[in-house]
Amino acid sequence: MQLLIKKTLQEMRAYLADALSKKWRIIVGCLVSVILFVLSCHYLFEGFNKRFFVYSALCLLTGAFLILPRLKRWYLAFSVVAVYLIFVPRKMFIHIELPCHDLKHLLPVAELPNLFIILLVYAVLLLLFQRVKYAFAGGGIVLLCLTLINYYCFLFRGDGLSFPDLTAVGTAVSVLGNYRLTMNSELWYTILYFCFFISFGFWCDIPFKGKWYHLSVTAVSLCGILLFYYFWNMSGYLERNYLQGHYWVAGENQQMNGFLLGFGLSMKEMKMEKPSGYSKEQLLEVGRNAADSYRSPVSTDTKPSIIFIMNEAWSDLRVLGNLETTEPFMPFFDSLEGSVVKGNAFVKVLGGKTANSEFEALMGDSLAFLSPTAIPYSLQVNHDMYSMARVLKDQGYQTMAMHPSEAAAWNRGKVYEYFGFDEYIDVTKFQTPYLYPYERVFLSDECNFNEIIWQFEHKEEGSPLFLFDVTIQNHAEYYGGIDMPISILTVGATPAEEAGDLLNVATYVNLMKITDDAFADMISYFETVEEPVILCMFGDHQPSLGDSFYNAMYADSGLTQEEQAGRKYITPYVIWANYDATFPDYGDMSANYLGAALLECAGVELPPYYQYLMQLHEQYPVISYQTVTDNENDESIRYYQMLQYNHLMERDYLRELFSVTP
Repeated sequence: MQLLIKKTLQEMRAYLADALSKKWRIIVGCLVSVILFVLSCHYLFEGFNKRFFVYSALCLLTGAFLILPRLKRWYLAFSVVAVYLIFVPRKMFIHIELPCHDLKHLLPVAELPNLFIILLVYAVLLLLFQRVKYAFAGGGIVLLCLTLINYYCFLFRGDGLSFPDLTAVGTAVSVLGNYRLTMNSELWYTILYFCFFISFGFWCDIPFKGKWYHLSVTAVSLCGILLFYYFWNMSGYLERNYLQGHYWVAGENQQMNGFLLGFGLSMKEMKMEKPSGYSKEQLLEVGRNAADSYRSPVSTDTKPSIIFIMNEAWSDLRVLGNLETTEPFMPFFDSLEGSVVKGNAFVKVLGGKTANSEFEALMGDSLAFLSPTAIPYSLQVNHDMYSMARVLKDQGYQTMAMHPSEAAAWNRGKVYEYFGFDEYIDVTKFQTPYLYPYERVFLSDECNFNEIIWQFEHKEEGSPLFLFDVTIQNHAEYYGGIDMPISILTVGATPAEEAGDLLNVATYVNLMKITDDAFADMISYFETVEEPVILCMFGDHQPSLGDSFYNAMYADSGLTQEEQAGRKYITPYVIWANYDATFPDYGDMSANYLGAALLECAGVELPPYYQYLMQLHEQYPVISYQTVTDNENDESIRYYQMLQYNHLMERDYLRELFSVTP
């Protein structure tokens, strides 16, 4: 025992002597510690509290690891590496998040994927550089850089870094000089921790060399990468725990998922496979053929103003099955006649993700070619592109988007600029404050429609108006809070009193009646207007009304589960004009056709892309994920996918396919 102690003391003396013999390392280490301590006192000092002792220790240890030689005993080196892997990744994860937000909204199940991503960075760098010290220190540097970029993205625009931002690096660099880089205390605390992680990581190493060492390191690295691949793509962990992108408001994705997972999901959900046979020459031929074969079914010499309304959760629950109420809840819609066409719109969302239906209607692109969890407004729409707004703007229209909520919702403030809208009227810019009735906590459709009328009456003289409006009155949840003259009698074959709690259903159908009345008033107004106006309204999705309602609706219906699910993705649409017009009977259509159909009914010139869509509609009225899967070898579907890839994913898209101007 005495010999062991003596030997240990001798090794410690030799180790310290080795450390003290490198004077330049002592100078650098001390200098780093002093600089970090001074900066830490500047940003963090609030008295001699717990944080003071923590950051003092971090400053001291960061410098110490620059001075101390690496351990030469393999068992000690392995122990230190194990300590690093146990301690550092979780602390790193916490301090990646804290500069931008606290952790109170973070999903508990999101921590593990974030840790896996940190370990993936180490594994990749270990494979590249073959040394533990470079993997740990390099990983710290990479993650610190990403953390800083993410922080300044939050600071400058209120939203964190996502994968599509990497495609706009040039734009970001060009405008960087307009911003002032600042530092808050939490950001400095994170930087200090990362300095410690990097210094500690660079001190860690395995004292082996040679072929077998490199083979072992390569094997460990590849195992780590393959383990991550299995976890991310095959384990089902993300799906089981409902980990997906959250893009309703800026910053929400990272608050719930954490930065690294949110970034990873944005990369996963942004992906769109390049179609086989894709080439710009092929696309130009598709466009020429579409233009040669298209014949507009509507002939008009006028350019009507176009009002396009996506009504929040507007739907007719009767498409699900039998629903009897004490009085009709959509009587005006049911009775609307004249220059009108009505039908079912098939959407790809239920109870939420409003922006996805909006994307399909305004762009003509289909979500069926994207990840089921994709939110294009937050992921793919990151550059100027042709939408209905830009098509009509090229034809002399004043273009306006409107929504009675905050501009930041679903990234609309940026998206509408990319789409070519001249102006975006959010709730802060409404001009009819005396007509601001609310239904529950949301601005009513009555107010929304009155604002449309006000904007129409004050549009630019001599220019037709294209106004796209997204309502909010019928947003979930449905808990009462309104007058409810309509009651539920029967759901499916089940009397209401036996169907469970139907307060949400009763609330919802009464909201539909309020919308129906407001819609009737708006149509009555435009009937008196001499200027030609064409109006389209559709629902973005059905509400999600709970198992008791659906169980009662589908009991003994004879419908398969697929058929039951499919009926939940149907909303109504109506196209109406205040002048004599004969519209095609489009019947049912998926939302990606709605914009092209509205333009066709208005009699304006359609670019080749929309001409192709209207011809595709005759063959495939509804484009769904199943349609694409079942017909992946069909030339028409493949051409549509090619057109969408060029439209959505290529910054240098073929303008002549999407525009009516040369």
